[in-house]
Amino acid sequence: MKNENKIAELGVNTSYKGNLTFDKHLKIKGKYNGSILSGGTLYIEDSALFEGDINVKEAVIAGQILGDVTATERIDILSNSVIKGNLIAPTIKIADGVQIEGRCQMIQDSDTVDIFSTSVSQLKKSVSII
Repeated sequence: MKNENKIAELGVNTSYKGNLTFDKHLKIKGKYNGSILSGGTLYIEDSALFEGDINVKEAVIAGQILGDVTATERIDILSNSVIKGNLIAPTIKIADGVQIEGRCQMIQDSDTVDIFSTSVSQLKKSVSII
């Protein structure tokens, strides 16, 4: 039996360096240095330290990120998260107690933007700065 909701996980005591792609769901609890490109959902747990850029469908952040986060659907940032980088998505939810050092950009027409094949200059034209 195939389980579509299964979440791959990099545990608390793991450290990963490099570029990563995945299809469905990934949860990071340890240290990560590199980039992620996915059409799935990324979970950054409160124990995680992520250094690099993220391009995903959805991101749920509870840990620390040093880099930019781009999502085609949404970014949810939970209490006590620390982000030093820019956020780009159609929907960005930020809980109380979050520290952000960067810019938040809301994509105006997310249905027409494909972050995986669109040039940086075209992406910049499709966002508004809040």
